[in-house]
Amino acid sequence: MIKQTGIAAGEQIFLRGCLKLALKNVWTGEIVEQRVLNTVVTSGRRWVLEAIQSANAASAPVMQQIAVGTSTTAPATSQTALVAENTRKAVGTWDNAELTSNPPSWQAQVSFATNEANTTLGEVALLNSSSGGTMLNRVTYATIDKTTSNTLSISLTISN
Repeated sequence: MIKQTGIAAGEQIFLRGCLKLALKNVWTGEIVEQRVLNTVVTSGRRWVLEAIQSANAASAPVMQQIAVGTSTTAPATSQTALVAENTRKAVGTWDNAELTSNPPSWQAQVSFATNEANTTLGEVALLNSSSGGTMLNRVTYATIDKTTSNTLSISLTISN
């Protein structure tokens, strides 16, 4: 067994995520869907570790907002915000049924109505505040044009 700084290999926690977009035309029902791996940024990993520490657990605001933006600049672990945020909305649904799976995961879901986030979108993030705050992850994707003719559903899954 390989040891690294006193920790056995395989005892480390790696966070990774997956984005699922469902852009639906409200008149035809046509759906566009993409799945993209995303980057869990340094500030997000720090937030996870602070939440584990008992002294900080109660003061760490929960990841509660999903933001969308217009940039397709490649994600980097040093980023702390979306490059060009357009709209931020509270998570509508949490799915933690897979927390007991191996590997464990949870999912945050939000829906944008026909009158929300109407622009060319290319990035998504999960944050712990309705403005500013700590960003857990950032993902970019081939742009989609969200218009008043569409609704948009986003599911962000984080697992290790």
